Amino acid sequence: MVSNAVSSSYNLGETNYSYVNTRVRAMESKLFKKDVYIKLLNMEVPQIARYIGEHEYKNEIVNLSSEYRGIELIEHALNENLANTYDKLLKMGGKKASKYTFAVLKRWDIHNIISILRGKFAKVLTKDIEKTLIPIGEIPYTFIQSLLTLTTYEDVIKKLKKIDQFSFLDEHKEIADIESELYKNYYCGVLDKFRKDKKTLFINFIKMEIDIINLRNILRMRRYGFTVEEEQKNVIDGGFYFNIEKLGELLRASDTEFLAVINKTPYGQIFESHWSEPTLFTLEEELEKFLMGYAKKQFKGEHLSIIPILHYIISKKVEVDNIRKISRGKSSNIQNKIIEESLVI
Repeated sequence: MVSNAVSSSYNLGETNYSYVNTRVRAMESKLFKKDVYIKLLNMEVPQIARYIGEHEYKNEIVNLSSEYRGIELIEHALNENLANTYDKLLKMGGKKASKYTFAVLKRWDIHNIISILRGKFAKVLTKDIEKTLIPIGEIPYTFIQSLLTLTTYEDVIKKLKKIDQFSFLDEHKEIADIESELYKNYYCGVLDKFRKDKKTLFINFIKMEIDIINLRNILRMRRYGFTVEEEQKNVIDGGFYFNIEKLGELLRASDTEFLAVINKTPYGQIFESHWSEPTLFTLEEELEKFLMGYAKKQFKGEHLSIIPILHYIISKKVEVDNIRKISRGKSSNIQNKIIEESLVI
């Protein structure tokens, strides 16, 4: 994979909101609409690659087509394009975007590290792990790539521990615990960074994201059992509707009490619709769709601010996720209706 890594250390110029909004509106107009996703659903994987290569993914498809084919070409092109787009947006935002850069880029560091740890733990082939990586983050992508060359899960953690921000990791812990610690560290860092902006749209989004992660973990613990130690490891403080104390109450509540509390929040309808299903898959997926939909609606307006860039960052991620779901679903012969229901449109 070509490295398009960026970091928060690049030189940012002054923010020109008029210029930024004009550019972002132009980029927004090129995002795929519902009719395009329906069209993609009726294509085979090679046709999907050809189609996106005729639009905003052209450079990546052309550059990578000599090395990859089919679903692998699409996966790598999506990853490269997302990284290139975020790089452009953050630079475009100038100095006013600088404090958001940490929150955006660090998120992809965590994504990449967890992808590598899961892959090494499960002894997945390096080339298959690489397909899941996004070449963007605060950490130089060359370092992320160097983790792929290591043999074991423990070796990856030992190398990460040499970086101050990951010195808290312990290679003797289970992978689920490591993932929890990485997410906690990330969200605590973001909340601390924005502690003076308690009611901004961005911090509200982060807090709702924490809610959804916590609710997902609470559901899993309710279904599969838990210990006090597991409860402490699997919840993150700082959610929008649920603090640590309230999460503990939800964990131990009866089904009726649980739903009564959840129904007082925007998540209620999702739980009511999927509560009786035998698996948690659809409920968790609907919570993720709700979060992305919420962000797309909230990060509109306020044109003399950084909000249009944040809106586009979320919108672009939604587009990439939708294309990925369609192409993976088609390659696995999943029914169109099931794929369509998973899309954020």
